[in-house]
Amino acid sequence: MKQLTILLGDDHQLITTGLRDVLLKEPIVSRVDCANNSTDLLQAVDKYTYDIVFLDIHFGKADGREIATQLLQKQPYLILAALTSFDDSETIQTTVNAGFKAFFLKSDDIIELVEWIGNRSFDTFYLSRQTKESYTSQALFNDAKKKTHIQLTTREKQVLKLIMDEYTTKRIAEELFLSEKTIENYRSSLMLKLDVTNLTGLVKKTLLLGLLNE
Repeated sequence: MKQLTILLGDDHQLITTGLRDVLLKEPIVSRVDCANNSTDLLQAVDKYTYDIVFLDIHFGKADGREIATQLLQKQPYLILAALTSFDDSETIQTTVNAGFKAFFLKSDDIIELVEWIGNRSFDTFYLSRQTKESYTSQALFNDAKKKTHIQLTTREKQVLKLIMDEYTTKRIAEELFLSEKTIENYRSSLMLKLDVTNLTGLVKKTLLLGLLNE
């Protein structure tokens, strides 16, 4: 099994060095580099190829979501995982839209993070257990109408309709004149909004709620 190379981006050195020391003990990890500012982070990606980048959403004065766009331009197959202290729904949603594949809080148990790396389940967006509990709790404050009515953008509806028509990611990208990576991001966003973890669940929830009947 291929060992993984990881880059940690956070402006707090204690966080990056502590996480690095833990990850380097894992047999699945061969290399862990740290960057404590956006300049060093981008330079590291220019110099080395990484499998996973853990990135602080509020990276000093920089926005990790904007940095994510630059990282994916340099290395399109990077797996981006968010590290943050914020678990509000807007932060989660914008992180998904930026191309991240996982969302962790800095207060999460590091064992969960290590397990996520070991499982290599990078095709589906991962929301840490603590974040999911908080995200669910926030939803409880919405009224019944808001709970059942899911707001989708025009583009999300277009992507969802083509998914329901059993189009592949490549074919959807061609149909909408977008990149396959962008389509994957829309798919992850839809799964998060509908609170499902796979395409089967997405199809079932879409039919149940009649999201394309409007």
